[in-house]
Amino acid sequence: MKSAPRAWLHRNGSWQPEAALPLTDRGARYGMSVFETIGIRQGQPLLLAEHLALLAAGADLLLSTNLPDLQLPVLAPGATGVLRLYLTAGDGAPSAPVCDPRLFALFEPHESAGVPDEQSARLHPAPVTPFASGQKTANYWPNCAAQTAAQKAGYDHALLADHDGNLLSAAFGNLFFVLDGQLCTPSLALAVRAGVIRARLMQSHAVREVEFPAARLPAASELFLTNSRLGVMPLQYAAIAPGPLGRALRATLLRENLVP
Repeated sequence: MKSAPRAWLHRNGSWQPEAALPLTDRGARYGMSVFETIGIRQGQPLLLAEHLALLAAGADLLLSTNLPDLQLPVLAPGATGVLRLYLTAGDGAPSAPVCDPRLFALFEPHESAGVPDEQSARLHPAPVTPFASGQKTANYWPNCAAQTAAQKAGYDHALLADHDGNLLSAAFGNLFFVLDGQLCTPSLALAVRAGVIRARLMQSHAVREVEFPAARLPAASELFLTNSRLGVMPLQYAAIAPGPLGRALRATLLRENLVP
């Protein structure tokens, strides 16, 4: 039997089991929240400091508030999946300052045994408008719509481009591609997410940040996405087959136990 997700609200310095945010919260009403997705392996968080640093930066930039000092909710020793931390704007009018934010945690268990070592992708036919300087917010409807359309068409992932035709990301992850032997990724100047796995790969490999037309992507020799749920996922895109670099990077993260 598949395990059910678990949720908590952080109140008075401790985590209290809660099924949902109150509908008065602007995170629920308007999507006014920032979040991070943290991989959990055998009850332990993966790359926690990096995720909390990004969440704190989003809280400061978009909510003008601080992330409180906290310990994560206690999970069972064998728990494996992802833990999403949301810091919301709390109650109030849309333009009111954030005075009483809420911190919400949602753990979603999953079985890593069923995840394949390569997947497929297509370019979403409609452009998207990047928002919030690449911070992760609860305004995820365009990403969800693109991913849903891709999966209905028989693909695993949607790739996104902006209104100028620049390649941005996958709907749920950063993108890397190899072009003329050079590993490339869309530039943060395009307001893409500064994902934790993206940053880790950029520290260990020579990566060129680019503003690259999505229409030219078939010229790449390989393509892969990164996120905290999948680690590195080599992609089949048009005539581009999963390549040796993406496969090697995926194997490395799995070997280092950095994938849930």
